[in-house]
Amino acid sequence: MTTDLANNNTRRLAQWPRLAPRRFSFRAIVFTAFMLPILAGAAQASESTITAFKVKIESSVVYASVDGVDLLCDVYSPTIDSAKNADTKPRPAVLLIHGGAWSSGSRVTMGGHAMKLAKAGFVAISIDYRLAPEWKFPVQLDDVRRAIWWATQNGDDLGIDTNRMGLFGYSAGGHLACLIGTLADENPETIAQTTKLSTDDRHWLESAKPLAICAGGPPCDLSGIPANSGGLAYFLGGTPAEVPQAYLAASPLTHASAGDVPTLFIHGERDAIVPASNSESLFVAQQKSGVTSEFVTIEKQGHMLTFINPKATDSMIDFFQRRLQNPQ
Repeated sequence: MTTDLANNNTRRLAQWPRLAPRRFSFRAIVFTAFMLPILAGAAQASESTITAFKVKIESSVVYASVDGVDLLCDVYSPTIDSAKNADTKPRPAVLLIHGGAWSSGSRVTMGGHAMKLAKAGFVAISIDYRLAPEWKFPVQLDDVRRAIWWATQNGDDLGIDTNRMGLFGYSAGGHLACLIGTLADENPETIAQTTKLSTDDRHWLESAKPLAICAGGPPCDLSGIPANSGGLAYFLGGTPAEVPQAYLAASPLTHASAGDVPTLFIHGERDAIVPASNSESLFVAQQKSGVTSEFVTIEKQGHMLTFINPKATDSMIDFFQRRLQNPQ
């Protein structure tokens, strides 16, 4: 990543939180007023990668209970509806992580994508996680870890092959997915800065490692935000001057290395909320480390329209088909 690209990335990312007061974030407003009414239509678009599976939905399943909070997920399972789909083998699974600036949103916003994944033969699990400002990092990341553990432990009941699991997150959810992927090979001292779980916790010892990650519009580098900017204090607990290590630990780019999980980055060319240079920086770092990651640009689209863009959805499904259904 060039110096100019890095500086531009830092300026735009630092401006983004200031557009979003903690209670009424830009993402929350747009998701409520714009995204939800058209998600149903988006889910029906572009069926080119989808087979004939019907889908069974199990809603509001508790995947963990922490600090008095039930963490819920919706499970979308392919069902056998014809002889050509009479396959009872365990299926690959994809966990979906919603966006919303870590402070809003829910598993419901990923329902259209979960439905399309299930129609394509994946067990899709769309999860909630605890939100800022009430819950600060790394609580959100630990909740994703809990969801992975739950899916691993319940693989037989869910009908999934726990050796073929992936993550798909958009925006803040893409950030959390990228952290799971880039921390996969880090040492215990580094991981300890991104968790409240103890080193001997069962969530480390009994969880499957995702084989593939798809991240749409993810903030990947929080480390260059101006020292006195409070834009992400609601999430990270202070300004970069006050808690510098939190910004480093929460930046997927910090942890890029050869052992990262292969990732498909999807970014809108005109994303003014999370500039595409975020994805580009991590993609380039992984490429240099030998990680077989991929990058898809959605031309002339911004942050929100990329989320429902048919090319983006088809690229995501194709990636998981290659990585999880037909691994080389």
